Amino acid sequence: MLQPTASPLLDLAEALAHGADDAALWQCLDRTLAGLYGHGLFTLLAYNRQAGVMQRLYSSRPDINPVGGMKRVTRSDWVDRVLVRGEGYLGSSAQDIRSVFSDHALLISHGLESVKNVSVRLDGQVIGSLNLLDGPARYDALDFSHARVAAQLIAPRLRQRVDGLAGAASLEGLETV
Repeated sequence: MLQPTASPLLDLAEALAHGADDAALWQCLDRTLAGLYGHGLFTLLAYNRQAGVMQRLYSSRPDINPVGGMKRVTRSDWVDRVLVRGEGYLGSSAQDIRSVFSDHALLISHGLESVKNVSVRLDGQVIGSLNLLDGPARYDALDFSHARVAAQLIAPRLRQRVDGLAGAASLEGLETV
């Protein structure tokens, strides 16, 4: 087992360098982002543009957002911003949460009233997102450049999971995003 260092990004790089399995890598990513920004909930989503689906690969709170949840991707401002243009999204209030998440009531009931979505890109394409949620206006004044570096560090591993989504499920009956 790797010992924590003074640099959360170095811990993530070391986990990758030592061949950490997915579960250990996603947990290290969680710790990295918690150390840098704090969060009440962190999730990692894989996005397969060709298949039109997203799947939750990791959740720091499976009681709120369980691992494995899959959604069919449709057109929305959030999808355009985070998954098409790769710009990420910052939401500061319960109203912002209501505007982008179908499970907004559950999130708000847990005090999760702000969100920062960081797009993960590889070879010019968005392949997923890092999603941090916490109390109101939690992320408004923070610089997310380290989160973008973390996203790039895990992008090659995430790509392997994205490729597996191509035929993973029928789109019928899936909730939309």
